[in-house]
Amino acid sequence: MKHKKIVFPVIIGLIGLLTYLMLNIVLAEKTKAYQVKISEKPLFIVKDKSRVEQTIAQFIAEEEERIGHKVNLANKPTYQMVLVTADKLTKPSAIPKMMEESLEMQTEAAQILVDGKSLVCLPDEPAAQLVLEEAKKQLTGICEGEEICQAELLENVDVKVAQVSSKEVLANEEAVTFLVTGNEAPVEYIVKEGDSLWMIARNHDTRVANLKAQNNLTSENLQLGQVLKISSSNPYITVSAVVEGCKTEAIPYSTKIIKDASVTTFKEKQKGQNGEKKVTYRLTKENGKVIENKVLEESVISQPVERIVVEGTRSSGYAMTASRSGSFVGGLSWPLRGAITSHYGTRGGKHTGMDINGNTGDPIRAAKGGTVTSASRAGGYGLIITINHGDGLQTRYAHCSKFEVSVGAKVSAGQIIARVGSTGNSTGSHLHFEVIQGGSYRNPLNYLR
Repeated sequence: MKHKKIVFPVIIGLIGLLTYLMLNIVLAEKTKAYQVKISEKPLFIVKDKSRVEQTIAQFIAEEEERIGHKVNLANKPTYQMVLVTADKLTKPSAIPKMMEESLEMQTEAAQILVDGKSLVCLPDEPAAQLVLEEAKKQLTGICEGEEICQAELLENVDVKVAQVSSKEVLANEEAVTFLVTGNEAPVEYIVKEGDSLWMIARNHDTRVANLKAQNNLTSENLQLGQVLKISSSNPYITVSAVVEGCKTEAIPYSTKIIKDASVTTFKEKQKGQNGEKKVTYRLTKENGKVIENKVLEESVISQPVERIVVEGTRSSGYAMTASRSGSFVGGLSWPLRGAITSHYGTRGGKHTGMDINGNTGDPIRAAKGGTVTSASRAGGYGLIITINHGDGLQTRYAHCSKFEVSVGAKVSAGQIIARVGSTGNSTGSHLHFEVIQGGSYRNPLNYLR
């Protein structure tokens, strides 16, 4: 019993000594450090908290230089001392990125509010006003030779100074782009017979270059049923502007048709030549789109020369035929009697039809019998009718003011199908007439009798 009383204290002492030695070994492997928290969220552990303070000071200095005035830290970090092994310490090079995502810096800025909603922030009120003026200028859509008489925003737009996150403050150019580009609404479009990249771009208020980039196209060749992705901008503000301008316009020559029973086809007896006139006009635009067009004054510079065509009456039953070269002869009646104001292939080769002058309300007639396959509003074309004549031939009649037939109707040559107008992208009442054969645009003059 006496022996046991001596051994037990010795064992207890040895255990205590081993515990003490092990604790010192563990402590010797750990180092004093600081756990950094922002908004109570642990971020990382550093040995020297001065590195954190230096990083914060650098962030604030950079933001103050970018914005141009004082920036305050909204969520300061807290530090908790810890003992950790060396592998738990965060590398100094990683600290800035980890803090940038969590730090919240605030500053006084000018908010641009549209219908009460804050859309963009600028460093101060003068900068916000400059951004609004530049956005208005870009959305006016002013052309060469035009002057702005009046421009106003249709939305309720206000500028208000408030405390905001410094990350929301944009440079002037970025803010203008944001307001003008607006939100994008991507859509899918399925290519139909007769479509071209230029026509699709025109109907969706975008550019051929944009369509090619968005769809990784290397050429403008399209396939029936091909799906295209189209993104068109929708500005956050709407600018209504009244502009005045002066331009020189062609006075289209008229075409006189002389019927002659002694011939079986037609020939041109005298070439037509356009005249010129000086036109002063006033336009009302919304974000560059013409809503109203008013001619203020016209003065003739030179008179047009009439085109004279001799038409053989024996050609009335002639069926349209195609040569191996793809040129076509006869077959279609004139949809509107009037002067040609713009020929096929003009405007840098982008004009896919020809324009025939007319007054609003004048009757537009079917160039040939067929079936009405569409009668709707289509972007820059305005109100447009398409007639399928069979054998891959279609005709289109654009900028109409009114339809006289509906989709599915069977029409005959010469039947009134619509009325002349100036809908869509048009600077005056006229008919834009297109001929499409086998999915490709053709010169209407090669088809008209």
